[in-house]
Amino acid sequence: MKIIWSYIRPYRFAMWIAIFLMFVELVVELIHPLLLAKIIDDGIMQNDLQSVLYWGAIMVGLSFIAFIAGIVNSFYAGHVSQSTGLDLRNGLYDKVQAFSFANLQKFQTSSLITRLTNDVTQIQNTIFMSLRIMLRAPLLVVGGVIMALFINVQLAMFLVVTIPILIVF
Repeated sequence: MKIIWSYIRPYRFAMWIAIFLMFVELVVELIHPLLLAKIIDDGIMQNDLQSVLYWGAIMVGLSFIAFIAGIVNSFYAGHVSQSTGLDLRNGLYDKVQAFSFANLQKFQTSSLITRLTNDVTQIQNTIFMSLRIMLRAPLLVVGGVIMALFINVQLAMFLVVTIPILIVF
């Protein structure tokens, strides 16, 4: 893992941009239920169409921001993963080129090609999915529990008790 981090290190800035944009998407997703409650409480229950249109426009605007953040996040996550993969392939190629003929006889050609293609592609996919999805799911659960605690503590206690049980299973 230490070796992989050394290949990711040159792309730290792009990685942090991707993580920040993932947080932007996450915050918008967590705020939407609050805005929807505002539409129902202030607009629909009070028969106030202006309130519905106002909060609905804010929801659409936030959704657009989250959409743009998701696209840019995918770009930066792809940039980090593809650039890291390129550097890994170049490093592996240089390493193979430095092998002596005795070392080359120990490794099958198919094994070397697999390392240069499939293994690096798996690392690229892991980096991309980490920056795009894998961090997002646990943060969404934690954020959802925090939002539930913010809205109704008694009802949120069901989540606080249930989520660890689900994680165990």
